[in-house]
Amino acid sequence: MTFSERLYLPQVIGGMFRTLKHLTKNLFNIKGLPTISYPEVKRVYSERFRGRHILTSREDGTTRCVACYMCSTACPAECITIEAGEDQRTREKFPVRYDIDLLRCVFCGYCVDACPEDAIYMTRDYEMAIDTRARAVVGLRDLVVPPNFPVGPMGWRPYYGAIEKHGTAGGTGIGQPLRTAPYEDDAPPNPDLYRGA
Repeated sequence: MTFSERLYLPQVIGGMFRTLKHLTKNLFNIKGLPTISYPEVKRVYSERFRGRHILTSREDGTTRCVACYMCSTACPAECITIEAGEDQRTREKFPVRYDIDLLRCVFCGYCVDACPEDAIYMTRDYEMAIDTRARAVVGLRDLVVPPNFPVGPMGWRPYYGAIEKHGTAGGTGIGQPLRTAPYEDDAPPNPDLYRGA
């Protein structure tokens, strides 16, 4: 190495000039920068972006989930925990506990693919800031959305082509409708049980 290379001073000054050149170029060309001014400007993501999970509801307010454990079985990260309960009147299962650990979730969408009742969706919402590990575990209170929630423009949903479901379970579509109680009063099941309240 030459004496000037051993001093490292010319290389340091050259690096500083290069940094100054990039700084002045960026200051006078703010519109051309690849960065965005978040949160004022939000990045546009794909229609199939896999973000926050939701559990959809039927028209009577009960969750579509029948606690079949298909989503937790298909999950490669093993981040879904389900405990099933059974309505004594209709003998239909429902989730008493449905937790997703977002720190373990890899947002692969396998749970959405596996769901036979069309109960779980992945929205395009990516703003999920948390400050503790305990808040990273979301349950029924955070996941269940009302029946009139717009699920049309959601993110990841498997597409199997046009399917005529005729009210049966499986695949994508309306899911299995809630059956009436086989008793004289014909009262529907308690919706609070389905919500996990």
